[in-house]
Amino acid sequence: MAFLNYEYQMIIRYSEPVEKCYFTIKSIPADDFKQRSISYAISMSPNTTYSLGRDSFGNAQIIGSVAFPHSEYIYTIKGMVETNESPVTGGVNEALVGMYKYPHGKCVPGPKLTAFSKSIKALVEGCASDRDRCLTIMRELKKVMTYEKGCTEVGTSAEEAFAGGKGVCQDFSHIFITMLRIFGIPARYVCGLIVGEGESHAWVEACIDGSYVAYDPTHNIEISDEYIKLGVGRDAVDCAINRGVMWGGGAQTQEINVLVDKYY
Repeated sequence: MAFLNYEYQMIIRYSEPVEKCYFTIKSIPADDFKQRSISYAISMSPNTTYSLGRDSFGNAQIIGSVAFPHSEYIYTIKGMVETNESPVTGGVNEALVGMYKYPHGKCVPGPKLTAFSKSIKALVEGCASDRDRCLTIMRELKKVMTYEKGCTEVGTSAEEAFAGGKGVCQDFSHIFITMLRIFGIPARYVCGLIVGEGESHAWVEACIDGSYVAYDPTHNIEISDEYIKLGVGRDAVDCAINRGVMWGGGAQTQEINVLVDKYY
């Protein structure tokens, strides 16, 4: 068991004033078998009113608006989460798991991923359990993909990233999800924070024997007690931390600062 203190800060600067905006932010840690949110505090600049709710995937979300001109927006959340070592994160809601079975959005196989799945089919089908199948797929993926920043974009699909052979955590997770679904294992995308990253991170939860088991394909491991889950979905679009609509603003830049400290 461990305690993780975290701080997530997002700073958005605009080249021209934003007249008004509406936003949703998904940054409040989930409660499940693996983690428990102990406390959190939210601050925003400019100050604005907001409400709390949940989206269709069960993710906590902040819904708000800024109805006056502003050239900068700063959002900060600080808190503490209790975590454990087990990669099992929770039981499966059978009414929802169907949405994680099939190709969707950024997780649709093309010719490259289809060929890759065929090349490892014997290895995967020779495994004794779905948990072993997940580890095998993740290990084989790590052999052919290289972690590299700047070679993909937020809109890059699993097929595009795999064809290039390089990507970041979002790409590794999209590819892994696509492969799991090809082999009949429902899987969902996870957005969150981990110790030592300095930015948000992405990993995957696979539905195995009635529970979700979490894997980090970027690091080729089942996750440990150093991970904080913020949101889940079919792909990165479903659980994007920040989404919104604005009037004006011109060009914008975004800065993300993350700090996660671990205590026993």
